[in-house]
Amino acid sequence: MRSSTITVGVCLLICLTACSESADSADGANRTTPTPKVATASPTRPTPVAPLQIGQELTWGGGGQDSASGTTVVLAYEQPVKGVMPPGEGLGVDDGVWAAVEVKVCNKQGPDISSNQQPWSLAFADGTRAQTTGLNGGDLPKPEYPTLPTVVKAGDCLRGKIPFPVSKEHRPTKIVYQPASATTSTEWAVPPS
Repeated sequence: MRSSTITVGVCLLICLTACSESADSADGANRTTPTPKVATASPTRPTPVAPLQIGQELTWGGGGQDSASGTTVVLAYEQPVKGVMPPGEGLGVDDGVWAAVEVKVCNKQGPDISSNQQPWSLAFADGTRAQTTGLNGGDLPKPEYPTLPTVVKAGDCLRGKIPFPVSKEHRPTKIVYQPASATTSTEWAVPPS
């Protein structure tokens, strides 16, 4: 019984305190004056970077002795790839053809790096993207760029073609490269057919 009385007393004290604070605020006794907001310039947007042209290298790294540095370049784009059976409907493209992007990644210096097809995609004017399929072998374009992570040691390069299933009615506008370690993507313009 004694603990109930104490509990009820504490609750009553809290309620009265809360009511008296809101009463003070209502009559203006504890009113705070709002701080005027200072006008600030709107944040500047980074200027969009124009896509690189096929054959132009992206130079990356150089963050110190413990980081790798090198280059990445798109060497060629081909659509349709001749002599290859068209992609099946299971790849999500009706009436499709194969496109191939030939790329080269070089590790100029530093620790080993890993590279594969995953960071590459094709961007279309309507905002859609074509991702790599992870397919290899058969009659896909040669030399093939690895589908699995492949080590590139300092002073070495990795070069090959990456196949993409695309509609024969649409041509991408850009080739997009964004490895997991990058905070932004790099793009190469696809020339008109």
